[in-house]
Amino acid sequence: MIRRFLVVLVVALLLQATAFAIHYDDLLFLRRPIPEIVGGSKETFISHAETALGRRRLTVKHLDAIADAAGTFGLIDMEVTALERRVVATPSDRAARLRLADALRRAKRFAEAESIFLDILSSSDRAHP
Repeated sequence: MIRRFLVVLVVALLLQATAFAIHYDDLLFLRRPIPEIVGGSKETFISHAETALGRRRLTVKHLDAIADAAGTFGLIDMEVTALERRVVATPSDRAARLRLADALRRAKRFAEAESIFLDILSSSDRAHP
């Protein structure tokens, strides 16, 4: 009886772990070190990143991984999208806003980049009278 219960329990746990890995494959992929992500194929990264960006919520770590790898692969629009979501998640993070402004500049979205750069500068002036 106990043996049968343990077998059923192990099978249930394996099925649950498999379902988790399938459902969260994109997020698990993005938890890898950046050199490993960019060492693989660009198409694999794009597939996982697009799936992840389709989720309502992502951690800062996932957004940073997407932004870093997208920048390395030259996918500026994806980098900007990840950084925009990063800034929304952590609006007081000046470094994230600076990264977004720089990515917008590289995307030739100069007015948006300038606005963020000026906002960063003016908030620096207020912080250090």
